[in-house]
Amino acid sequence: MTSTMPDHVPTNIPPSDVRLPAKDWERVLDAARKSRSPNTKAAYRTYLSAWASHAAKRGVAARPAHPAAVAEWLTSLADEGKSISTMQVARAAIAAAHREAGLEDPTATELVRRVLSGLAREAARQGRRPSQVKGLTGGDLHRILAHFDPPGGSPPSRIVLRDLALVQVMRDGLLRRGEAANLIWGDIVRAEDGSGRLTIRHSKTDPEGKGAVMYLAPSTVAALERMRPAGAQRHESVFGLSGSHLSMRIKAIAERDGLGPGYSGHSCRIGMAQDLAAHGATLAQLMTAGRWTNPTMPARYTRNQAAANNAVAQYYQQLELLNRHP
Repeated sequence: MTSTMPDHVPTNIPPSDVRLPAKDWERVLDAARKSRSPNTKAAYRTYLSAWASHAAKRGVAARPAHPAAVAEWLTSLADEGKSISTMQVARAAIAAAHREAGLEDPTATELVRRVLSGLAREAARQGRRPSQVKGLTGGDLHRILAHFDPPGGSPPSRIVLRDLALVQVMRDGLLRRGEAANLIWGDIVRAEDGSGRLTIRHSKTDPEGKGAVMYLAPSTVAALERMRPAGAQRHESVFGLSGSHLSMRIKAIAERDGLGPGYSGHSCRIGMAQDLAAHGATLAQLMTAGRWTNPTMPARYTRNQAAANNAVAQYYQQLELLNRHP
């Protein structure tokens, strides 16, 4: 019986039918480990450890796992009040551990798929829908700027200048927190008209580092120039904060300005997506701007704005115009 589960990337010796020196096999493993972001690897380790502990208590094998055992664990997570998104990540961790060990994926079975579907349906019936981070919209940005950098006020501190630039850059670039944390001054170029171009060298959806170039408004470039330390080098970090600290800063900025709770490191990205949708951007355009590879999340973030532009909304808008100009 297997009671513990190793990291999702195998660390054992190569298969017996593959003759590789130990140092070459380690190079293979190192490349495999780099295929996922640090956050994903950390999450997988957490869920694999929890699964191994649960399997040991139930007296079942953690790897190779039986589909029924995995399904039972998912239902126990639901009983504990875990969200569907949490269960999906847990399922993905088990799937990765098995695939990378050359084993059959127990989570790909019809049983596990239907159990997850049933748990999601029951959660929706009970009104336990996934909570959504609040979007930091253009209106919120104006309140923040007016509060922290009022016309005629005393010069803001360096921390406030950094906060103001952080919010504007993350909105313009629809940046994930990891993308913002990785920014260096060499990634930002000022154009002749005062706007800027921001190069995202690599991201969650760009593991191969093909990169993307985003537009920065002149006001955002000005905010960056105000907070840039004298003598800052191209290779130096723009904000000097980790991804988790960036989330804390966004939350603190929102609370200081009275926007309330519910904001995080994703708020700027979501808020700009909502603003773009409100101004008529299509789902395809949103996916390009936010570098989404799947339409599910941008569609979810902007469903209120999409409803305001759908056929029913346009019908009533046309009726109002006809009533004004019979």
